[in-house]
Amino acid sequence: MPPLSKSPSRRIQRAPQSMATPLFLINLDAAADRRDHMLAQLRARGVVARRIGIDCRTLSRRQIAARAERRFPAIRFDFDSLSGAEIGCWMSHLEAWAAFLAGGPGNACAVIEDDVILDPAFARAIDALAADDSYDVVYLGTSSKNLSARRRARIGDVWVHEPLGAIYNTWGYVIRREYLERLFALRPLRLDVPIDHVLGGRVAAPRHRIAVVQPALVREEPRFGRRSQIEPYTWRCDRWRVVETARRAFLASRASDWYYALVRAL
Repeated sequence: MPPLSKSPSRRIQRAPQSMATPLFLINLDAAADRRDHMLAQLRARGVVARRIGIDCRTLSRRQIAARAERRFPAIRFDFDSLSGAEIGCWMSHLEAWAAFLAGGPGNACAVIEDDVILDPAFARAIDALAADDSYDVVYLGTSSKNLSARRRARIGDVWVHEPLGAIYNTWGYVIRREYLERLFALRPLRLDVPIDHVLGGRVAAPRHRIAVVQPALVREEPRFGRRSQIEPYTWRCDRWRVVETARRAFLASRASDWYYALVRAL
């Protein structure tokens, strides 16, 4: 049994070991090096994932609109606010969620991106997080440091912390069926910000409960994490490489440690 399903149309397969939670991997056809990196890790852990990747980076607005209309006719994307790369990212995650709602077992699924390193306890922890209904979205890892030291809970063998403010990055997360059903039921559902902003709580539509696993179950792989697949195709200032470099430098600095130590004490 191959550990990775290439076609979005194939049924979700169960892991040969203990992981019962449906798992989706966001990976573009063009990103073969990232795919090989994730495939090796999944195989080592005996975990099966379903790969989904919708690439709109080089398509025209008309081509993207046609693709979105075929796949998600009830959703409207704001082309003035989102780049084709960001809409493709949105549609990849939406496709995973829709596939889970249509046929996936259980009350939650997990989604990971293709530029991460998986913790050895990944599979066991995912099943525990999926079985718990305390939160709608549990991040498996993030570069955001604004996590409360007091507002935390133990789920299985891991601790989850509630954020103080918005969380960014979609390296990986567990998301509940009930939240997805509420999201897809919104009318109208108009998406005008990147997926990170909605999942992370910057935009409450619909409002949801968020937590972050600490220590992280997934962390950014340095080679791939710094090679954005969105930035070269997105011209907003928040996606500029100089802005991203500055953000990373701050997060790695002593000043960042001091600032977020104060935040976490709240």
